[in-house]
Amino acid sequence: MIKVYICEDDTKQLQTLQQLVSKVIIDRQLDMGFGLTSADPHEILAHVKSQQPTQAVFLLDIALNSDINGIQLASQIRDLGIRSKIIFVTTHTELSLTVFQYQVEALDFILKDFPDRLYERLNTVLRVAQERFKAEDNDQNSYIQIKIGETIRSLDVQHVLFFESSMSPHKIIVHLDDGELEYYGLLKDVPDLNSDFYRCHKSYVVNLTRIRSLDKRYRQLTMANGETVLCSAAASRYLVRQIGKNNR
Repeated sequence: MIKVYICEDDTKQLQTLQQLVSKVIIDRQLDMGFGLTSADPHEILAHVKSQQPTQAVFLLDIALNSDINGIQLASQIRDLGIRSKIIFVTTHTELSLTVFQYQVEALDFILKDFPDRLYERLNTVLRVAQERFKAEDNDQNSYIQIKIGETIRSLDVQHVLFFESSMSPHKIIVHLDDGELEYYGLLKDVPDLNSDFYRCHKSYVVNLTRIRSLDKRYRQLTMANGETVLCSAAASRYLVRQIGKNNR
């Protein structure tokens, strides 16, 4: 069951959201149930840490009467590595750019300014959340998990460009569409994570589906975001055939 969490510091609005979400769950027979509703973001975090839900939807106000706001709460939730969908219910649309800075990947923004539309918006976004979880479950191979400190991060393979050896001993840098992450691991083990990962060089493992082009003369790959990666002579010969198959 997908757990639903609500963090809203206005008591009346918290009750309204809980009632509307309950109605949507019943009306649409969604496989969802409440994890916790609270005005306190730290209470939400503590509960999630202790319960470790396998799938969760978070409805968060942005301006909270606390030392952290809803965006910072969402960022900390992401750091826990839980499979989650985050929805902001707010009047502060001007803060939407901040969400991108924190890279919390919000599923939707719902404005409180239009209370008569709340049920309709919640009806849509909660169904979308459930459908996306279901699609992810049907394609387990599309996600990998890496451990960063005490946190487990789930990464969509479609957003992974390549891995490289770090200057720090026994560490790997994974290059993503939206940034980089560094974690402890061995590069030789990376191809075991997904069939699309290929070790093209002693220092690099690439995602075969994210290669833009291959320069055979200089044995250099250009990835989807324009970054370049070295490849060995043997890898170059293999990739010529592989890229040809992918372009058919």
